Amino acid sequence: MRRSFHLQTASSALDDSRDHNLSVHGRARVVGSSNGRFAVAVDQVRGDGGVTAFLSCWTKRIFVLDPLAAGKEVELAAPAASSSPWYEYVHKVVFAPCPDDDGGTLVVALYDHNNVAYIDITTSRHKWTTIDVHTKYSIADLAFDVDGKLYCLDSYGGVHVVRIPRGGHNKSDVVAAFAPPYPYDTLFAVTPTKYIFFCHGSLYQVWRNESATVTSGRVRMSGDEIMVMRYHPGRWTCWDAVKDLGGCSVFIGKNNGPAVLRAAGVPGVKADCVYWIDYRMRPMVCDIATGISKPYVFPRGMCKGDCWYFGDDGMTAGIHGDMRKLRN
Repeated sequence: MRRSFHLQTASSALDDSRDHNLSVHGRARVVGSSNGRFAVAVDQVRGDGGVTAFLSCWTKRIFVLDPLAAGKEVELAAPAASSSPWYEYVHKVVFAPCPDDDGGTLVVALYDHNNVAYIDITTSRHKWTTIDVHTKYSIADLAFDVDGKLYCLDSYGGVHVVRIPRGGHNKSDVVAAFAPPYPYDTLFAVTPTKYIFFCHGSLYQVWRNESATVTSGRVRMSGDEIMVMRYHPGRWTCWDAVKDLGGCSVFIGKNNGPAVLRAAGVPGVKADCVYWIDYRMRPMVCDIATGISKPYVFPRGMCKGDCWYFGDDGMTAGIHGDMRKLRN
């Protein structure tokens, strides 16, 4: 089982992204990983790449790489909003859990905070299709369930479930929506970092307070504290803060979707924890019971920059469970 990798982006990919303006240069970022594959975004940055670079940075290409399949590589143009002549900045890429009935492999990208697009990377014509998620808030995270439905978490904590057509049939549509996690939604402004994932058949959210200690109503959250909430269908309130994940742990990263692992099956991983990466690209571990984090050194380098990489998602088999109960 391989859990680490060395990223070496081809110089030609960066050279081609320079255009003929010396003030524009290229850079590469890992923006997603799943089941041995990972996605690399090649950006164009205008200026010297300093603190204001994000104001004039856009993604030109996305490479989907599979080191475990003889280095298989797929090159994609970046998704673009129909109203904009420029390519947009890609924040994250997620992979559908399995090929569809026609053998297609679906990839979904979150770009420009508010736009979600999907593409089948196994077809000869690679074309992105943008999804209307029907929310006035920005999109914070994306996750697939085992049935291939896409769950979109907005910045307020609301969840929007999208059915994406497979095999080129029909259009995507929003089939369900879950309300924000009351009473924790009052903290949404100080928790811009949010993630969504599945564990043992249940839907979860992870929120991290990036501000100082704050108290809102009955909820108090310390600075840098992490809170994990579970969705309970058919009851009010439908979200509860939890103190464990049934022996599992979740790995969250800025540029990749959460990965849920059985801690007992991975040496060096503690049960019922959230593993995350701070602004200095330093791996951290948070005990869900306390919400307190501390630095952590991983064996064999599972962390690369601000993205986690696992060579085999098979270690998560059986964790996701049956998602149909969420729709009852």
